[in-house]
Amino acid sequence: MAGAADFSAGGYRFLPSVFQFSAGVAALSGYAIERVRFRSPVPLKQGFERVERLITEAGRPLTSFCACELRSPAPFTEQGFRAF
Repeated sequence: MAGAADFSAGGYRFLPSVFQFSAGVAALSGYAIERVRFRSPVPLKQGFERVERLITEAGRPLTSFCACELRSPAPFTEQGFRAF
């Protein structure tokens, strides 16, 4: 990944982009990125509480959380996302 920044505290590298997201992530050597999907959407706070519990139970630091998909009723402007 040309231009990637390593984030060793999380075990991954990422391509910097705009504030609210990166342009991609990849696991560092010796690590794997595992996708977890909830059966149905949950409120934001509850979702992050679940994420924290799953990561902690897996014995990984919270810094290993490298991506998520959020659902919103409409696209955000960059300022709208910051307010969100």
